[in-house]
Amino acid sequence: MVEGEYNGQERVPGRQRRARGHLSVGRVGYRLKQVWTQLGPVRPLSSLERAELSAMLPPAALALFESMSLADQAHCLRVYRGLQAAGCHDRELLIAALLHDVGKGNGRVPFWTRPVIVLGKRLAPRWLARLAVYPRPELPRWQQALGYAWWHAEIGATLAAQAGLSERTVLYIRTHHEPDGPAAELHRIDERS
Repeated sequence: MVEGEYNGQERVPGRQRRARGHLSVGRVGYRLKQVWTQLGPVRPLSSLERAELSAMLPPAALALFESMSLADQAHCLRVYRGLQAAGCHDRELLIAALLHDVGKGNGRVPFWTRPVIVLGKRLAPRWLARLAVYPRPELPRWQQALGYAWWHAEIGATLAAQAGLSERTVLYIRTHHEPDGPAAELHRIDERS
C-alpha cells in the first residue's frame, strides 16, 4: 500500500508535498488563523442557522453536529457555505461538509493535539505515525487524544454510518483529507476555511 492511502481499515500516514521542515508563509498564516479561530471567541449558532441545519440534517446527524465544539461547528458551517458558494448542490457532499470533523466531537480532541499533529506531520512524521495509533481504552489519555485527532476522519465516518447516513456521505467524511479522493472538492474548501 502506498503511503497516505486508505485500505479500508487504516490510513498510512502520507508524505507531505513540500520538503520536510519547509512551511510557506501562506501555510503559516493559515495555521495561525486556525489557532486564533480555535482559541478566540466563537458565537453560538443563530436561530436561522439552527433551522437550516435542522432542514439539512436528520435528527441523529444533527446530534452528531451538536457534539462538536462551537469552533468546529463554525468551521464545518464555513466549509458547507464554501461548497454552496462554489455551486455544489450534492446533498450528500454538503452533509459531509457539516459533519467532516465530527470524529473530533464530544471532547475527544483537545486543543493541544492540533499543533502537535500539524508540527508532527511536518517535522517528525515517523514519530507521529508511531504515537498516533487508533485510539483504544488501554492507551494513556494523551495517546488516545492524539489518536482521535489523527483518526478523526475514520471515526467520524463510523459515527455517520451509525447515524444512518448514506454510504456516499460516509465515504466523503472518511476521505475528506485526500486532495484527489472522492471528497476532493470538500478537501479544497476545508483547506481554506
